[in-house]
Amino acid sequence: MSSLSLKPAHEYSTSFLADLMTRSFEAYFVPINITDTVLLTMLRRDGIDLTASRVLMKDGEPVGLAMIARRGWTSRLAAMGITVNARGSGVGTWAMAQLVAEARERGDKEMLLEVIEQNTAGVKLYEKSGFKKMRRLVGYKLNNPQVDTAEEIEEIDIRELARTVTYHGMQDLPWQLSGTTIMQHTPPSRAFRLNDAYCLISNPDVMDVAIQSVLVKARSRGAGLSGVLLRTLFAKFPGKVWHVSAIYPEEMGFIFEHVGMQRESLSQWQMSRAL
Repeated sequence: MSSLSLKPAHEYSTSFLADLMTRSFEAYFVPINITDTVLLTMLRRDGIDLTASRVLMKDGEPVGLAMIARRGWTSRLAAMGITVNARGSGVGTWAMAQLVAEARERGDKEMLLEVIEQNTAGVKLYEKSGFKKMRRLVGYKLNNPQVDTAEEIEEIDIRELARTVTYHGMQDLPWQLSGTTIMQHTPPSRAFRLNDAYCLISNPDVMDVAIQSVLVKARSRGAGLSGVLLRTLFAKFPGKVWHVSAIYPEEMGFIFEHVGMQRESLSQWQMSRAL
């Protein structure tokens, strides 16, 4: 019989955790290469608590990693991966039971996660662990849009955008789109406003640019402002490949479809479990 255990992630160095995370997602649906810098950014933006996060151990050897983010009475499984040599051995099922029990012991009321929809084994694992599907999250892509517009946009402090999203955005936005997460973004990410429409993008000085937040205040919704803002950004930063990660609720997809973006093949389930 194998011996399984969990160790607090804070007992390990950043370099060790970054390497273990990379190995734990080897041959995954999306190639992942976690460096120290990438991991530190992830910890800051997502509110990951290394004292609650766990290194998965099998027979005394690290075979996986579970990153736990926390806000108030809610925990989120921000990432969980298992090394190739330990997959299919029951480590994931055992670890999830422990992680749920630890969250309950902390006094949390809910646990959240996102899992790639096409990862059927992962979806089954989380459903077996008591998680329910909330909604589908989708992503988009557009290569070098050709746009000519006379509109002008105003660059604003990312903190202003974060406060606006908190006040005017959907109350149940996915973790990565919430105002709390957006507040942790810093340059070279940049925020822009056009009237009542707001957007946050990653560094526009590189070829691939991510759209990290889009918001139109309720009083102006339905007038096409989000499309005007996005097309103005396409014109301001030409020759780019624009990406929307699969963290947007499916019902928001029209925002990106209206500007010609193509839906990506991979999607995610946002899932929740009451504790």
